[in-house]
Amino acid sequence: MPLKLVTGPANAAKAGEVLGGLRKRLDEDPVLVVPTFADVEHAQRELAERGAIFGARVMRFEWLFGEIAERIGFDGRRASDFQRELIAEEAIRRARLEALADSAAQPGFVRAAARFFAELGKVRGEVTGARLTRALRAWAGDGPRRRYADEIAALYRTYLDGLERAGLLDEELYARGALNALRTAPTRPTPWGRSPVFVYGFDDFDGLQLDALETLSQHCDVDVTVSLPYERGRLAFKAVSAVHQELLAMGADELELEPLDDHYAAESRTALHHLERNLFEDERREPVEADDAVSFHSSGGERAEVELVAARVLQLLRDGVAPGDVAVVFRDPSAYSSLLEQVFGAYGIPYSIDRTLPFGHTGLGRGLLALIRASGEGGTAEDLLAYLRTPGLLKVPGFADSLEAEVRRDGAHAARYARERWERDHWPLEELDRLARARDTDAFVAELGSRLATLFTFPYRRTATVLSGPQLEAARAFTGAQRALTELRAVLGTRPVDVQQIVRVLEQMRVRVGDPPQPDRVQVSAPREIRARRFEAVLVCGLEEGEFPRMANPEPFLSDDDRRAIATASGLALPVREDRLDRERYLFYICASRAERLLVLSSRSSDEEGNPQTESYFVDDVRRLLADDAEVRVRSLSDVTWRPDEAPTAAEWDRAHAASGPRRPVPRAEPLSSEPLLAELSARDAVAARALENFADCPVKWLVEDLLKPDELVPDPEAMVRGSYAHEVLSCTYERLAKETGSRRVRHENLADAERILLDELRDKSSMFQLSPKQTRVRAAARRLEFDLLRFLRSEADSDSCFEPAALEHAFGFDEGEPVELDGGLRVRGRIDRVDECDGMALVIDYKTGKRVDRYKVARWEPENRFQAALYMLVVEKLLGLRAAGGVYVALGSDDPRPRGMVAKEVGELGGRWFDTDRLDADEFRGRLDWALGRIRETDALMRAGELRACPDRCDWNGGCKYPSVCRSER
Repeated sequence: MPLKLVTGPANAAKAGEVLGGLRKRLDEDPVLVVPTFADVEHAQRELAERGAIFGARVMRFEWLFGEIAERIGFDGRRASDFQRELIAEEAIRRARLEALADSAAQPGFVRAAARFFAELGKVRGEVTGARLTRALRAWAGDGPRRRYADEIAALYRTYLDGLERAGLLDEELYARGALNALRTAPTRPTPWGRSPVFVYGFDDFDGLQLDALETLSQHCDVDVTVSLPYERGRLAFKAVSAVHQELLAMGADELELEPLDDHYAAESRTALHHLERNLFEDERREPVEADDAVSFHSSGGERAEVELVAARVLQLLRDGVAPGDVAVVFRDPSAYSSLLEQVFGAYGIPYSIDRTLPFGHTGLGRGLLALIRASGEGGTAEDLLAYLRTPGLLKVPGFADSLEAEVRRDGAHAARYARERWERDHWPLEELDRLARARDTDAFVAELGSRLATLFTFPYRRTATVLSGPQLEAARAFTGAQRALTELRAVLGTRPVDVQQIVRVLEQMRVRVGDPPQPDRVQVSAPREIRARRFEAVLVCGLEEGEFPRMANPEPFLSDDDRRAIATASGLALPVREDRLDRERYLFYICASRAERLLVLSSRSSDEEGNPQTESYFVDDVRRLLADDAEVRVRSLSDVTWRPDEAPTAAEWDRAHAASGPRRPVPRAEPLSSEPLLAELSARDAVAARALENFADCPVKWLVEDLLKPDELVPDPEAMVRGSYAHEVLSCTYERLAKETGSRRVRHENLADAERILLDELRDKSSMFQLSPKQTRVRAAARRLEFDLLRFLRSEADSDSCFEPAALEHAFGFDEGEPVELDGGLRVRGRIDRVDECDGMALVIDYKTGKRVDRYKVARWEPENRFQAALYMLVVEKLLGLRAAGGVYVALGSDDPRPRGMVAKEVGELGGRWFDTDRLDADEFRGRLDWALGRIRETDALMRAGELRACPDRCDWNGGCKYPSVCRSER
């Protein structure tokens, strides 16, 4: 018979039967079909090692269809995956959806629809739009599912129409057209010729692949040999039984091979062969010794699991195992790619992993997409900055940092404002204008392609760089985007440009990253990717319930039950997944049977948060076949280092010894020692009142805020609103109140005027910062401040004090004003929020923006170095010639309107709203002022000498270190 089926369990020499037959027929130009690209390379190496360098071609099914088309002369144009999704998106936009409207608005709908259309194309027997419509209507009837069924059918019809308009065939239509042409070819032998076909490494075939096997063997008289891992009566192969029956129904001549154990390493043969023969079998077998053939890992969290696996792999490599003979298997390797990069990279393990990233997640992709957005009407400053930060675009990356600092401080959120600032200091960005002027898709894409090439080549200007590592990922992103732009022009042509559509499709385009499998790299794979070869060591990871075996995911369009019902109602058999557990069981069997010397099963006892996780029952199935002597390696969630005798690398050994050795004291902040800096500090003419209090709180805090003065890229909204803005609003309110009513004092008679003026000032002064729609926190803070200030004005009206605001935001020692010299030659400068006056006496008021006012009571001044109000009282007496009647703090955010601080008990004009503990007699009042003056002199001397020390217990307002990354002092 032309179709030969070779079956048997894993390790039954099916490869020898298939590849041996291929080598015997090298003079007939044989074709070997394998599942993956990695299998292609491995098979080519294996054939070359056994002398079959020329004469045989190795390919995947996709290439086989192309080979058939070339031999038969079928010249259809194949749509790429990118074009398929683009046409699917167009179909969704054209369709009038109601039942699917909400789903269609989701970002993953287009990709799910494209996958569903591909499934329809793989059904045995062509599924036209009309056939699908009839089948879905037969299933839905006139019931509530009718609209849903009609919309699915309409989407598929519109998709097929879109392909026809573009003159394209998707992969399935192309393959079906090639097979149809081959079946109807009038000549014998057919254009395929007599090249035998060998198919190895598959455990399942879709409808198109089965059609190809049947067409070649039955219609073209081609000798086709198919290997299939299958053994009658074994539960492990239940997932493969359906395709086995389909192949037999095609008339295949089956050759059943017996299991063998001669490929195992001698020391591992008993355990591994016993495991392969009895895994998932109901009949109880006598356990065998695990020896060094099977080992178990138990870890706390994903990182600990990867570290334990990496240590084992490193041990194998040091023992002489070639990297290409080690497989690390995850159910979904892409979910672990970041951890693998960190841990395997740190341990120096060369590895390969097949994964993809969205184009927008690559450096080149971010830059190109940001360029498109920045050229449009809705472009933001962030878009322009992202474009300028494209790798290699700027020789001085600090230019972009400076622009970011400026636009953030100025609140310039639009791209055009950021561009104005850039072009003011640097060069014009004419590429933005060229993109903006392009009106049709063809011109827009042409300009975009030109800019793409420029962005890619920028980092390599005037160099002869050999690309490697991350540079190869950039090259893949470039070639993928270049191909996508060409395909996009072929589909969209000269229609008006839809920028959002172009951004969307480019952003979701997948870019393949990571190194491909090679003999010098450990292969990190999914289970299906290792089914066509064996390894010395296989490490199976993530063996938890819900991960391996994986939970079933519902089909986005038609469930398996719906598909069965459609088949019953119409005869159209859509693909139905076999029982999920059967498939997961088979995939684990693949993993457990691929090792020749060592099988490691890794599970986690908890997640990264310490929550317990359930070990996969597959692990229990293996344990039941082994004696209790199997090795178990454990790494708990709390193991931040290795034990010194287990450390896998020199760096880990150093960390282990550092962790187990004596603790080194944390370096304390040392006094400043730079002579020029000390000279500058001691020579300063005057010191700011705020700096004095900062230094008294914590000298490191003073160093950062008053000496270094770092610029904030994004000011805190609360501080921005409740700082100078609040003070300016209050000052202007009192000034205008005096002009309109003749008095700055707020009374019940003029409270309405004061509130009106305050609201006007809040609006007028809002230009002090940008209230962008994006800055919701700023707007919320401004709204809270409005309520707080209105409440403050009402408390002022309730006051029985005779003092009236006389000086507002009174500055001294700045600009042309002279500093104030206190006793002993101490010169100070500052800004007093408010000075109230009555009969030659002054009440100093300092606004605080928080809610807590009790922390400013006079009893806490000395232990907490609260001397700013006292300093301002001394300044008022010296500068204004008034006698200090008190110095208090007002918390604008507090529900309690009463100030805290100290006031003179004998001054009756102050009214009665003061706390008794804050009212001091004359001697105590003067004593507090004398203490403040002495503390100020002491602080000034320490500041001028640069005497730094860390005070983490009182640095921040609520206790604790405010700048731990600078101070590095443990509390």
